[in-house]
Amino acid sequence: MNFIKSNDHTNIILVNIPSRYDLPNSVSVNRNIAALNRKLQKLVKVFPHMSFLKTDKDRNLYTNHGLHLNKLGKQLVQHQIASLLHSIFEQKTSHPITLGWQEIQDDNNLTCDGNQVATSNRNSSRNRKLPVTRSDDFLW
Repeated sequence: MNFIKSNDHTNIILVNIPSRYDLPNSVSVNRNIAALNRKLQKLVKVFPHMSFLKTDKDRNLYTNHGLHLNKLGKQLVQHQIASLLHSIFEQKTSHPITLGWQEIQDDNNLTCDGNQVATSNRNSSRNRKLPVTRSDDFLW
């Protein structure tokens, strides 16, 4: 729980724990694995940044001894992860709420109207000096 709460800024994919085919289903290990998988699924529903990946329970996807995934099982999990990542990245995010600004003037005399910005002419009562001609300068 601490890991999930501290990493709420990123997406987390949680993969279920596969059953052990080297042991019979009546063994407490497989029952505990099934119970833990149910708890993990409930945990994922609470947090929106988490996804649960449920792998297939097909015996043909495991090695002869039944403990590890074989090549076909690994490829299937790889495709499931890829499709889950694709669905996460395809999710549409909501557009930001834009404010309907009418006319706002700031210190730089810019007028904002929606998404357009226009400059306005300054009206000053200051007496302006006439520009100095460069002919009086000795370099010109």
